[in-house]
Amino acid sequence: MKISKAFRDAWNAYTRSIGGTLVFLITEGCLTLICLAPLLFLTKKGMGPGAWLTPVLWIFVMLPARMNAAGDMQNALRGGSLGSRVLVKTGNYGAKLICGLKRLGFLLLWGAPLVALLTVGWHHFAGNTDSFTVLRMIKNDLGGGDQMRGLRNLGLTLAGTLVVLMLGCAFHSGARHAFARGRKEIINGHHGKIFLSWMVSLVCLLPVVTAIWVVAGRYMPVLKDLNGLLLKRVSLPSTRESIMILAAGAVATLPLLPLRSLIPAAYVNGLEEGK
Repeated sequence: MKISKAFRDAWNAYTRSIGGTLVFLITEGCLTLICLAPLLFLTKKGMGPGAWLTPVLWIFVMLPARMNAAGDMQNALRGGSLGSRVLVKTGNYGAKLICGLKRLGFLLLWGAPLVALLTVGWHHFAGNTDSFTVLRMIKNDLGGGDQMRGLRNLGLTLAGTLVVLMLGCAFHSGARHAFARGRKEIINGHHGKIFLSWMVSLVCLLPVVTAIWVVAGRYMPVLKDLNGLLLKRVSLPSTRESIMILAAGAVATLPLLPLRSLIPAAYVNGLEEGK
């Protein structure tokens, strides 16, 4: 199975029924918002603990829903269309939940460096530590006396842990599609190509990545003179404009999300068909 063939199959499934693709996108979006809704408790004083409902909902709603989405994508790749009733199918819930929990466990292992970095950062920088102390720690501990070098090293370290997590997502991306086909063993020995198909699918995120790059460029002059920012010698770029740029990138990316998921799904489907 060639990745170029997987891309063509994914594109055909994506464009076969615009209405079905829209139903798929809206359904997945609504389920995501339902799971994230408890985070609104953070906006009310004293109600913060209610936000812990988010991981609970994500486990018991979103993990099985992702298995349903995989089944819907496999149906579309076999001549159907996205947005079928498979998306809200409640049967075999236990098996779907267990499969999702296994994948979550693997991703937690891949994400361990990121968790460790954030824990260390919280320990050192949270609480009553003032901004000047934080900058001094970054400058001396990470930059050897050079503030920009310290910021760069911190950024590279964070990026490295995110890359490790991304690699884990790519490596395990075929599991739910193999589950949807009822042949978990089909991906054995093919993780490398599945990994590549997932990486290729990231081209669908180009609009939002471009927006993030543009916004980062807007703030780069400020990062080069953080002391000036704290002393109010320099000012931040317009937050409103930055939000508008990010929002435009996100809106342009949303319609492409089903296609991004369909590419590794198409590769797994091709493995079963022996293409």
